[in-house]
This record gives sequence, C-alpha cells and structure tokens, in this order.
Amino acid sequence: MDSLWLRQFSVLLWKNFLLKIREMSGLILEMLLVFLFFLWTLTVRNYSEKKLYNSSTFDSLPLTLPSFLEIPNLTFELVYVPSESDVAKRITEMVKEDLNFDFKVRGFSSETSFENYIRTENNSNPVMAAIIFDHDFKSSDENLPLKLLALNTSHLLIPDFISCT
Repeated sequence: MDSLWLRQFSVLLWKNFLLKIREMSGLILEMLLVFLFFLWTLTVRNYSEKKLYNSSTFDSLPLTLPSFLEIPNLTFELVYVPSESDVAKRITEMVKEDLNFDFKVRGFSSETSFENYIRTENNSNPVMAAIIFDHDFKSSDENLPLKLLALNTSHLLIPDFISCT
C-alpha cells in the first residue's frame, strides 16, 4: 500500500513538473514572439519609403448672408454685451465687417438690459444675433480671457421638435 501511494505521488509530481515546463516554455515563446514582432516592425519602418507632404492650404469661402435676409428698408441689429468693453465692441465690429452686411451694432451693459430690450421695447430694428462675453471686465481696455465658452441657446427660441397638434 505504501508503495502504491509513493508511486501515485511520484507520478503526480512528474505530471506537475511537465505542466510547469510547458507553461514556462509558453511564457518564453510569447515573450520571444513579442520581441520578434517588434524587430520586424522596426525593420519594415526602416526600409519603407517615406513620403513627405506639404501643409494643406485652402482658399477662403465667401462669407455672405442669404439673400432672403436682404429686406429693403430694414436694418438688422448686431448686439454685444457688455457695452463698456472696447474689446467686445471691436470684435463685434469685426464680425460686422466680415459678414459684409448692413448691421447696426448696439451694445448693452448687461444681459438683463438686453433681455428687457428684446421683450418689452418696441424695436425698430430686429436683432439678428447677440454676442455675449461672459467675463467681468475690470476696465474698458482689458483683454479677453484665454479660456472662452461657446454657448448656443437658439433652442430657447426654436424648439428641437415642433409638434403638429
């Protein structure tokens, strides 16, 4: 009985030894394959032809408003907030020049005064767009911050889904 137990134990040890050798050889093979693929990639990269491309430049597209917005005897307003900032005024004037359209540029001291103007006052000129600089300017010649947040709230005026009821 003791010899049978000793034989079974020795066979079990031999089996475990063979499994460990197989796992070790598999590990070495996997590491060797990774190294060989790395060498192959470097070799192909070294002997492949390199093509250098110049930077792409594109002609500028004309920036014009649609013709249906050109209504005779009607001038649209381009509004900016805050009106105390020279930088905000200059940027709005540049937008007006780039659009090449007859806008009247108007500034408001705060968003609430602009909203009151839109809601309550009788506007002789409809507002085409408003540029709101959400920054607390300390002086009129202070520059804009480097981080700007673009926010489009047109969904408040025009809903995403129009119901047909």
